[in-house]
Amino acid sequence: MKSICKLRNKALTFMALTGACILLFAMTAFAETKVVQEIGPGVPKITVENQEIKELAEGTSLGIFTTSGYCNCDKCSGGHNLTYNGTVPQAEYTISADLTVLPLGSKVRIGDIIYTVEDKGSSVSGNKLDIFYASHEEAWAHGLQEVEVFLIEKADTAEETIS
Repeated sequence: MKSICKLRNKALTFMALTGACILLFAMTAFAETKVVQEIGPGVPKITVENQEIKELAEGTSLGIFTTSGYCNCDKCSGGHNLTYNGTVPQAEYTISADLTVLPLGSKVRIGDIIYTVEDKGSSVSGNKLDIFYASHEEAWAHGLQEVEVFLIEKADTAEETIS
């Protein structure tokens, strides 16, 4: 009887080890490649699957900026429907900046969105940015935030002149 129990225990151990090896092989064979990249101080790590979103790690940190939200309403922008650049502002695209820091046409990344400087504001100076939103509720909900900003492309200061 003892020999049957030993034989059964060896068989169970062999089956368990074989199953574990098969499972381990399957996990490594079908797992997606994930790369965790450090973006910069104060920004959480971003997991990049298959390196398809590599541009998120590109760009030079401009440091921490204070951001607020604005819209086209009378309270936020006096009801103006055009930016200082003469374009119609767009959510998840248009920002207002101090033009001595970021000239018109400059592109920056905040989080995973790339914005273009198309506007300037009377209260936007130094390391402050105003992000355009489609509604006053969204702009108000943004509040004031401290975020790290990355330069994607800085426009020439000559492009800042509006005719």
